[in-house]
Amino acid sequence: MTMDLNNLGEKWLELKKQRMQNLLKIALPDEALYREIMLSLGYPNNKVNFLELALMTPYSEIRKLKEKHVIEKALLHRAGFIDGAKDFLPLPKDFDFSLKLDKSVWNYKGIRPANFPEKRITGISILLSKTIKEGIANFFLEHIKAEPINQDPEKVVKKIMNFEGIGAQRKNEMFFNIIMPFLLVYSNDDKIKNFLNFIFENHPVLSENKLIKSFKHNYPNIKIENVKTYMGAILFQKKSIGTE
Repeated sequence: MTMDLNNLGEKWLELKKQRMQNLLKIALPDEALYREIMLSLGYPNNKVNFLELALMTPYSEIRKLKEKHVIEKALLHRAGFIDGAKDFLPLPKDFDFSLKLDKSVWNYKGIRPANFPEKRITGISILLSKTIKEGIANFFLEHIKAEPINQDPEKVVKKIMNFEGIGAQRKNEMFFNIIMPFLLVYSNDDKIKNFLNFIFENHPVLSENKLIKSFKHNYPNIKIENVKTYMGAILFQKKSIGTE
């Protein structure tokens, strides 16, 4: 069987970039990136809920909250996990307490306690609080700019994603599925784009998931060498089972 994982990896990236371009047509850069990050916290069972939470508490409001513990309490209230109005939480006087999901909408089936939605909210609040000054889009863009071109891609990604609250595996997935394709569309700097493509082509493979395990089982002679071919294999598997 002939299979070019490099070409499939390029197609995967183009699809991701197209998604980011479409999002930027309907939302400001910070809001678009924030929504994608929040959406990623909810898979596989709570995507819609996390997106609704992001729309209910937009990034423009997050920036006004400023501090980590305030951001966390605001999101936990809007998600329905606490009642900020009754608990006299440190939220602004103009905070709209009426906007709130029902706790019952959250799905816990098959989710490890460490990945419960309220845990994810607490974790992401750490990152959000770090981005207040420059905005979340420029936060990541400036971190990329600060790294020497062509250095070890794995070290670069670790430095860029150097914040607490989210596990290393999930941060890697977040970088390649969201941050990298977003910045490739958002940035006007060719050096940044070339650097991101260099990282994509040279970063070691990520942790195995169900799709990669299935691919390796079905095609044991086809080598997955880097993130680019890793994503190509994922795209191939999704096409095979009709979930692209």
